[in-house]
Amino acid sequence: MKAIVRALLAAGLIVTGLARAEIIDVGTRRELFVDDLLIKRLTSLTVRLHEPRPAGVAIRYDLPHEDPQTCFYTTVLKDGDRFRMYYRAARPAEHHAMTCYAESRDGIVWVKPEVGVVEINGSSRNNAILFEGDTFCPFIDDRPGVPAEERYKANVEVKEGLVGFVSSDGIRWRRLPGILVPRSLPNHFDSQNVMFWSAAEGRYVLLARYMVGGKSERAGGIRSTARATSPDFRTWSPPVPMTYGDTASSRPSQHLYVNQTTPYFRAPHLYLSLAARFQRGRRALSEEQAAQLGLTADTGGAEDISDTVLMTSRAGSATYDFIRRESFIRPGLGASHWVSRSNYAALGVLPTGPAEISVYVQRNYGQRSAFLERLTLRTDGFASIHAGYEGGELLTKPLRFDGRALEVNLSTSAAGGLRVEIQDADGRPIPGFALADSEELIGDDIERIVSWRGSPDLGSLRGKTIGLRLVLRDGDLYSLRFR
Repeated sequence: MKAIVRALLAAGLIVTGLARAEIIDVGTRRELFVDDLLIKRLTSLTVRLHEPRPAGVAIRYDLPHEDPQTCFYTTVLKDGDRFRMYYRAARPAEHHAMTCYAESRDGIVWVKPEVGVVEINGSSRNNAILFEGDTFCPFIDDRPGVPAEERYKANVEVKEGLVGFVSSDGIRWRRLPGILVPRSLPNHFDSQNVMFWSAAEGRYVLLARYMVGGKSERAGGIRSTARATSPDFRTWSPPVPMTYGDTASSRPSQHLYVNQTTPYFRAPHLYLSLAARFQRGRRALSEEQAAQLGLTADTGGAEDISDTVLMTSRAGSATYDFIRRESFIRPGLGASHWVSRSNYAALGVLPTGPAEISVYVQRNYGQRSAFLERLTLRTDGFASIHAGYEGGELLTKPLRFDGRALEVNLSTSAAGGLRVEIQDADGRPIPGFALADSEELIGDDIERIVSWRGSPDLGSLRGKTIGLRLVLRDGDLYSLRFR
């Protein structure tokens, strides 16, 4: 615990005041209401988890070398004005699977270019980029000073552990010598293993699969995640099991097959996890429905079901906040979605419009009809502070901030609105910033500035300990930041 606190202090996420009260130094960072970091008290308000909206098929697995029954482990990246997608496209043989590539200009319409890297049946006119491992998982390395030939990095699971790959263009990859991270925990690395450069921590972060509580399910194990870090991508710390807010231990309440964790692009100190919640032995389909989908006792697929949940972590923390355990992405209508290992999210949360973000999810796994679906959310819209018609209040914990104005992401009805009071360290309204001084915010905006008697200027309060009292009616508050 002391190590976690030290890491949070180093990341500038908390400071300790003279009165020993925890003061959250938010600086100019954007904070989303996906966890309870800022919340001291809610009165007649709730935290609402929002369901992503279907937005159509991103890709179908329809090329001759793509096996739609085993396409899986997808990563989606935004690279400047281009979107890149990587996915397993064929059943692994002797721990060697095919990784294929697609790209897009908007994250909506995708093409599979002939990249000319891998030869299949005598021709390199295809979108395959690699024949190695089973779980190729890339990222764009935006560490300052990273060599151009290593701007793209990836890891692949092999028998001995994780090996590293680097690339200058994201298409042609070179394997690094040796083993990056050796196997050290039960069932370690047996799925997609996430790596990224954390600007908030100043280190590379690995979040890898392992089995806690036993070497296998039969031995009492449950699928979980372990964390390691590296200053240079070559030398990694020993993996440490993550703990979970719902159990206060390294054993989550349910199997989490992949963690799909990524720094949120509008708040990179906040790591969002779209984890696959795997329900072993929980069946939704009848024998007749399974047969209609072509699923048999030999092929399997009807004996388990799964969905996606939202967890969060923060820079320097070895804990996932998993206190809101309701489904984030449900299987939805259609028997084809209610099969084993369907509804796993791809790695990646990307902006696809001025007020829209997209996530992607595998559908119909193990079937000829398998595809990747795009889903959308409002920007910052994973969760919100929600008020009904009668309204309510949010009181924050003590804060310190930088900047000169308060920005909020909110949506109200025509009858709703938001007012903000700023209090001192003793909970008293600061003159000029009381609730009566606050101009009511009405409308729907991703970035709206709060004003008091016509002025948004908070320069006089910068660096001081304050609290926010937010009075909301018939609306949702998604995020806030000082700027």
